[in-house]
Amino acid sequence: MTAADEAALSDEDRTMLDELADAIARRRLTSAAIFFLESMQPLGFLGSQLMLGLRPLISLVWTSPLRWDQVQRVLTRRGSIELLLQRLEARL
Repeated sequence: MTAADEAALSDEDRTMLDELADAIARRRLTSAAIFFLESMQPLGFLGSQLMLGLRPLISLVWTSPLRWDQVQRVLTRRGSIELLLQRLEARL
């Protein structure tokens, strides 16, 4: 199923997931992020809706929170957390 999920993403979304995984790995938080994402995987859609609700507050901090919107949009898709997990595991 993850191959179909991967194919459903745009090139920009795949690049964003790679950049997010790289940023987590650079900070040496890969293991903690994997643990967190594995435990929160069933709540991925709810997390994306929470991000949607927090959008007005984020726009006060960032003048152009396009990355926030992109992450929120990707999280609404089923299987997107699994794709991020695969990228993180590859960086261990």
